[in-house]
Amino acid sequence: MTVRGAAPDPGDCLGRKLLILGDVNTGKTTLARRILDDLCRRGVGARIAIVDLAPHIPPALAAARGLKGVGGRLAAPAGCAALCLHAQLAAPRLSSASEAEAIGKAQANLALADSCLQRLAASGRSIVFVNDVSMYLQAGTAEALLAHLAPAETLIVNGYWGQRLGGGELSRRERAGMERLRDWFAANGTVLTLQQSFAA
Repeated sequence: MTVRGAAPDPGDCLGRKLLILGDVNTGKTTLARRILDDLCRRGVGARIAIVDLAPHIPPALAAARGLKGVGGRLAAPAGCAALCLHAQLAAPRLSSASEAEAIGKAQANLALADSCLQRLAASGRSIVFVNDVSMYLQAGTAEALLAHLAPAETLIVNGYWGQRLGGGELSRRERAGMERLRDWFAANGTVLTLQQSFAA
């Protein structure tokens, strides 16, 4: 099922698979955080793992590109026992002088992301959040990602789906991977596409 614009009740997310899509600054991470906070209030934090792939973007660089607020982190409330797996990824499109440099950074990012996903597998956590999954898909495949995530009973994943970050080979790869991921979630769960007007 695909839903446009209507946020789900956070309490309905246990046991479900939800993909949150949207352009820059549409509130993807904000919505994921609301769901995460709700689950932690329910006392299931020890079952939660967060794979945070949001890249490091210096504020001055984001401002220069007119992208203030991009790359938000997904952090669990203090003391909830959620496991946070974070990789220090680069932002290939924003920090590269050429397409070749951007692709090289995306490949380096993939190795870091795969390391986080291997730690996820070892953790045995059944409720999994993935923040900024687009970063994985710039060099990795949707099929490999889904293989990593297969054991999860609850999946809350968000990613970039828009035009503001431009085109090129890296964006084409990311878009193709996201289309395959979207198809899987549409068949096995819910796809929520946020509009620019989504309230943060």
